[in-house]
Amino acid sequence: MQKGIQSGERIKLAQKGYKDGKGGRGDLIADVKIMVPKNLNEDEIELYEKLKELSDFKPR
Repeated sequence: MQKGIQSGERIKLAQKGYKDGKGGRGDLIADVKIMVPKNLNEDEIELYEKLKELSDFKPR
């Protein structure tokens, strides 16, 4: 797992792509798109509130 990845970034996962026909695998290139849920249940809201209390991350 890559820490700090942002939506819109591209990552390379070595040896996780298509089989190359010689017994190996190529690299998988993935475009990251982070989706934020629009509807949350009570448990999810509680978890996000707890994370907000624990985290010192400031997005802006």
